[in-house]
Amino acid sequence: MKNIVLLSLALMLSSTLSYAQIDIEPSEIIVRKTGLAMTNNITYGNTVQEMITAFGQPTSTNTQYWEMLEKTVNVYHYGTDASFTFEDGKLRVIKLFSSLFYIGKVGHLLYIKIGENISTLEQKFGTAYAERADGKIYIFIGIAEFLFVEYDSNNIIKKVTHNVG
Repeated sequence: MKNIVLLSLALMLSSTLSYAQIDIEPSEIIVRKTGLAMTNNITYGNTVQEMITAFGQPTSTNTQYWEMLEKTVNVYHYGTDASFTFEDGKLRVIKLFSSLFYIGKVGHLLYIKIGENISTLEQKFGTAYAERADGKIYIFIGIAEFLFVEYDSNNIIKKVTHNVG
C-alpha cells in the first residue's frame, strides 16, 4: 500500500513539474565538504560511521518519524550547513544549505554549489535551467527522483535537496 501511495505521488509530481533527464544514478551522487581531500565524500547507502569518517562529528542529531514509511529515521546536522538523514543505518536524504558542502557526480566535474549563480547550471542542466520557475529548478535523476535546487531573487543557489525514493 505504501508503495502505491509513493508511486501515485511520484506520478502526480512528474505530471505537474518539468524535469531534465540526465544520466546520474543515486549511487553516483556524492557529497563533499569544502577544504577536505577528494576522498572525503559520501554517497547513498553509506553508513553513519562513513559520514563521520568523511566529515567529522555532526554538531547535533535528532530522530523523525516518517509516517508514510512507518519508520523512525536519524538526522545528523552539521550546524546550519547540511543535514543527512539515515534510514535503517543507510544515507537516504541529503540537504545542503551552505557552500561548506556541495553535491555532484562521482568521477566528474559536475557539481552544484550553494552560493553560486544558477547560471552555472545552464550548461550542465540546460533543459531544467530553461524550465526553472519561482525560485526552483528540478533536475530529474531517475524514476521519481530529482535534485531540488532553490535560488533567491538574485539567482543565487540557496539550498539543494536530494532524496532516494
